Amino acid sequence: MEMKNKDPMPEIQGVDSKLYDKKYFESIDGAHYFSEDKTAPKFIYAVNTSGVTSGDSVLDIGCGRGDLMMALAQKGADVTGIDYSHEALDIAQKAIARQSAKWKDKIKVLHSNATALNFPDQTFDYVFMTDIVEHLYPLELKKCFEECKRVLNPRGRLIVHTAPNRWYNDFGYPFWEQPINKILNRLFRQNLLTRPIRTEQDYKVHINEQTILSLKKYLVETGFDSKIWLGSEYITPSKKDSSFTQFLEIFRQVLCHAYPLSLLPPLKYIFCNDIWAIAKKQ
Repeated sequence: MEMKNKDPMPEIQGVDSKLYDKKYFESIDGAHYFSEDKTAPKFIYAVNTSGVTSGDSVLDIGCGRGDLMMALAQKGADVTGIDYSHEALDIAQKAIARQSAKWKDKIKVLHSNATALNFPDQTFDYVFMTDIVEHLYPLELKKCFEECKRVLNPRGRLIVHTAPNRWYNDFGYPFWEQPINKILNRLFRQNLLTRPIRTEQDYKVHINEQTILSLKKYLVETGFDSKIWLGSEYITPSKKDSSFTQFLEIFRQVLCHAYPLSLLPPLKYIFCNDIWAIAKKQ
């Protein structure tokens, strides 16, 4: 395992890396799983969906805390993680060091920008981009996808997850879910989501939110054939311990997301918040 601290940064500049500090990584999705040395369902889904098997070479772009890297290593893959946040790499290295030698020896982390991958052509079987697309300006994202295509071998696969779905943030949440949650909170003394449509942090780092159409366009323009879908985990009722709480969970999803109609077009386009893609070279 190694980390390079002085890799040259490319000319294309993006969001200030200092915004991605320890506090940021302790607050984003999956943090409570990570704090308990567990893997968030999103990363498990990414690994299982990809088809990664033992011996595959994998690149994790924007590896952050290292959640996905460790899940991939446990599948037997040889994983390289890159991030341009030094604090992210510090968190990842400490987490990796806690793993058994069997897994941690399969992981290395490097300081690098997503738009200039310092690897030879056709190096990797898989490239993962989980929760980084929305953080890259359009020119950065295009360049990153071009670099992904270059470093993937001819039969390689690019796995993408991005959230939020822009249509959810623009329509589903502000015009339905947020008002309904405010009513439920007032009537039943609940604490359901009523955050601003976009937080101050969102405006700083989510500078390129996607829809399934816009993501498809980026992939086509950079030479990928892709399958793109909306994840239903956000609107599918979660499992509860008792029949009564399970009923309340289903009732909440019916009211807040029009479940189960929200699993189908056209409602899924404004209520599903996660966008997934698997792409291969054209």
